Amino acid sequence: MRCKHCGAEIIRIHTMGGPAVCWAAPITYWPVRDNEARGLLTPNGSDVYGNLTGDLQDAVGVGYLPHTCHQMLLILQGRDSWDRPVYKGPDGNLYVDVDPRKDWAPNICTKYQNDFDGEPDDPVRGVDFIFTPCRDVW
Repeated sequence: MRCKHCGAEIIRIHTMGGPAVCWAAPITYWPVRDNEARGLLTPNGSDVYGNLTGDLQDAVGVGYLPHTCHQMLLILQGRDSWDRPVYKGPDGNLYVDVDPRKDWAPNICTKYQNDFDGEPDDPVRGVDFIFTPCRDVW
């Protein structure tokens, strides 16, 4: 299903308060360990809080991020072969900041064929980015 306002791929999860709209891609989460914890919904509709980065063997479970039009949470995955920061979005796609200078606005593009070391592809415009744990800059 797609959001009628922004076209993003979404799902509906039934909660005690009614249906909630979330990004369609599941997100692995870890125990809360700092102020970077995010609220998520489990597939059965429970509210949970957890960090979105960590070692896979320490992961607690899988949840879904609530969908907000024109905002995208990007989770740092590391740096590609050109030393550019690569992020994973709530849609499961990879994104790259092609000019990650400290005092410049993010210049985010998709990765060609969703390959970690792939070339930057299409620029992402009209979206406010939320970086977790932080924006990786030069």
